[in-house]
Amino acid sequence: MQVHGVRQPLTVPVRTAPTPLCPLRYELRRAAGVGTGFFVCGAALALSVLTAVVLAGIGHTPQARLFAAWPRELPLPPAALAAGLLGALAFGDEFRHPALAADRGTVPRRLGLLAAKLLVSGTTAALLAFLTVGCDAEALHLVHGREATQVPEDWLALTASWFALVTGCAWAGVLAAGVFRSTSGGLAAVLAVPVVVVPLVHQGLRGPAVGMAAELPARSREVFLLQWPFGGDRYLLAVARLIVQPVGGAMVLSLSALLCAYLFTTLRTRT
Repeated sequence: MQVHGVRQPLTVPVRTAPTPLCPLRYELRRAAGVGTGFFVCGAALALSVLTAVVLAGIGHTPQARLFAAWPRELPLPPAALAAGLLGALAFGDEFRHPALAADRGTVPRRLGLLAAKLLVSGTTAALLAFLTVGCDAEALHLVHGREATQVPEDWLALTASWFALVTGCAWAGVLAAGVFRSTSGGLAAVLAVPVVVVPLVHQGLRGPAVGMAAELPARSREVFLLQWPFGGDRYLLAVARLIVQPVGGAMVLSLSALLCAYLFTTLRTRT
């Protein structure tokens, strides 16, 4: 730009970093901008409906497994596998397409980005778990009648376990893909939880651990000398039973190990 014969430098407006929501906005755009996630969710719902109808026709399947479309022969139900795959793709896409990162060829290992991926993948997994139960129940009602859609008595604990399983698979996929730098590594870690970790935890969490979890509310009352308000002992007992179960304990152990590994690689990269 030239004013009165003097050449003035052009002023370029500089936009500052908007807010801490930038990683969340980036992850939402990444997840919604690729059709792979919608295809995986649709395929998981269709496979879950088909599996639930077939299992109900065969019989001898508990009601909770019917709603989850989880045959005993499979390590995980279709919805949990889909959630693990979506979680693995959250970091797998970053390493598969380095142009998504700030610097070409590298992936920013920020805790804000990890938190955004965990939030988005966890929300997607919870929505997928809800849709799976709803679609399976509706299909069972249409094909096999009302007898196939009877709600179990302990439906609250089963529902919490179901949502925790699907969300845990998604988080395991995210953390494992971030550690192993590939989608296949993340999905392999998700499959390793029921195949490898669960048998090991099952050997460790036997009678004494279950008895300890059952006595936890009573012991807490003795320690604090107060009554739990609003029936808090029941919720504490439900959480303890969920963790003591082999699948729940294996998932908590796997997520803790993967999170520590991710934080270790993050600190080492920064150093």
